[in-house]
Amino acid sequence: MYILGDITLPTPKPGSFVRKFIEVGGKVTTLKGRTKKDIVARKEQFVIKYVMLTQTEVNAIMGEYNLEATRNFSISETNLTIASTPVHIDIAERAYNTAGDSYREDLTLVLTEVI
Repeated sequence: MYILGDITLPTPKPGSFVRKFIEVGGKVTTLKGRTKKDIVARKEQFVIKYVMLTQTEVNAIMGEYNLEATRNFSISETNLTIASTPVHIDIAERAYNTAGDSYREDLTLVLTEVI
């Protein structure tokens, strides 16, 4: 189960969930050619690409997004567990791939850990 705030997210299709690690800090090369890295903090970013979501699913995600607050994200699957992590929610893109009364929507969700 993929949980974001108060909702259960749809399980993403294989290959559409990416976990990135972001380092906050800097890298310096000295005059002698040595590279030094000064890491202040490390945080994770979770990117989930959804295809063909129903309007009910999109409305639930947008409800969490529109709160404009830090929400908890967790995953509990057979081969993947991520403990509850406070995140900021961003929507990278929304695309509408069908028309008519039953719109389907593609949505890219970006969740960045709060430290």
